[in-house]
Amino acid sequence: MFQLFKNRDFGDYISDTFGFFRQTGKHFMKIYFTINGIPLMIMLVLSYFLFKVYFDILKTGMSGQDISGFENSMSDSFPFIVVLAIFFFLFLIFMSMLNYTVPVIYLDLYDKKKGNNFSVGEVVSVLKSNFGKMLIFFIASLFVITPILIIVFILLFLLVFIIIGIPLLLFAIPTAFSWIALSYYEYINFDKGYFEALSDGFSKMKSQYFPIVGSLMLIYIIIQVTMTVFTMIPYAIGMISMFTSLEQNPGSTDGLATFGIMMSIVMVITILMSYILNNLMLINQGLAHYSRRENDENIMAQDSIDLIGRE
Repeated sequence: MFQLFKNRDFGDYISDTFGFFRQTGKHFMKIYFTINGIPLMIMLVLSYFLFKVYFDILKTGMSGQDISGFENSMSDSFPFIVVLAIFFFLFLIFMSMLNYTVPVIYLDLYDKKKGNNFSVGEVVSVLKSNFGKMLIFFIASLFVITPILIIVFILLFLLVFIIIGIPLLLFAIPTAFSWIALSYYEYINFDKGYFEALSDGFSKMKSQYFPIVGSLMLIYIIIQVTMTVFTMIPYAIGMISMFTSLEQNPGSTDGLATFGIMMSIVMVITILMSYILNNLMLINQGLAHYSRRENDENIMAQDSIDLIGRE
């Protein structure tokens, strides 16, 4: 059984994150794809058509057609794009809720069941019972956390011009993610209000800032490098096809059409990999959550004493 409650340092957070997936990753991913598989496929189809329409309009504008034809194309497609974009945005929020919550519930059940001897149905049951809390957290975060992050990132971008903003900006993304993730673990796992969870999540992050945020930053870099490697192949194919077509047939739009298709595929692959690999960061922060609980509550020591008492 993988040990959740454990005092960890920087190296432990990284090794235990990958160790968790080596030990119980097959069971976790089975549950993840069973719950998220169909919604994820729907979102990818929506993403493909949204980007495809966008690149088709872009192709029309770049192909040298008369401006009236381009305006007509925009006018005809605009209502469809708006409806698709709104539906895509709402579905994106729903997918984000699922993606954030499944690892939280999985680790909680893993602790309670003393291993991965639980089913998809049990995870779905806990998801349903927590749906109201999930919705409140994400809606509240849009009005509380999002404005704070917007202001902070604007200030950091301004500080980039005096150099000091560059290292601060590098830490800003994993810091924001860690604060939100740890707060969400507190909110879902305990009977806490939204602002209490935010406060406790921030306190846990601050109590071991560099090991928690530093390990998350390294995992984030690994994810970005992996995504870049996989998305560069279709992107390169699209670019080569476009320039080859333009050299051979300067007036042809075939290259632009191929480029649009390949870029739509790149966007879809990026979204898919982002959601899947995001589990690495969420599990990493889950380990930080249980590690800080062990530090504060000495749960493993208490369990050992209880076990001795029963013998």
